[in-house]
Amino acid sequence: MKPIKSLLVLAVLLVPAIAGAQGYYGGGGGYGAPLPGGFHNRMGRPMWGVSVGLGGMSDDGGDIKCDASCDYNPISVEVDAHLGGMLSPRFGLMAEFQDNAQTVHSDVLNGDTVLTQSALMIAGQFWITPQFWVKGGIGLAHLDTQDAFGPSGNYGGGGVIMGAAGFELLSARFFAVDLQGRLIEGTYHGINDHVTGATIGLGLNWY
Repeated sequence: MKPIKSLLVLAVLLVPAIAGAQGYYGGGGGYGAPLPGGFHNRMGRPMWGVSVGLGGMSDDGGDIKCDASCDYNPISVEVDAHLGGMLSPRFGLMAEFQDNAQTVHSDVLNGDTVLTQSALMIAGQFWITPQFWVKGGIGLAHLDTQDAFGPSGNYGGGGVIMGAAGFELLSARFFAVDLQGRLIEGTYHGINDHVTGATIGLGLNWY
């Protein structure tokens, strides 16, 4: 993994610990009451959600595009889901699964060939303000291609880091809709390559 990106993800994960040490979380407020600063009192509650985004993928050679078999350049699609819990009113820890997929070849007989990067991660999410949050994750990734008949290429597994930021357009104690940007990078030593996906999407979250 690239050192700078690894440090950024670690910084995101360490922010809640530093904030807690400085007393930012604070007590007060009864059940359902907002905490000082307007933060929702979600501490101790489960958290789960899904999101869908659109964007692009690239590797060490540049942007990943559909080859000469396509008369267009398709965008990539990203889907993800997470499940975890709120350890404080402003910090949640979760398991997160993310898929980024993009068409790289089109064939009348075999259909489209799609490059897919799948990742399973441990992630931490921290609310800087009551509606603005940042997230960092680290885990394992797998890269392959599939056509209409199933898997057509397997590039193996590797490590992955992820960074994200979002803003809750609809913000309530038990539910939120957010606009989010994501950047994820997988490292595959078997093919000596990095594959990066950048997307902007919409998320639905329950607490």
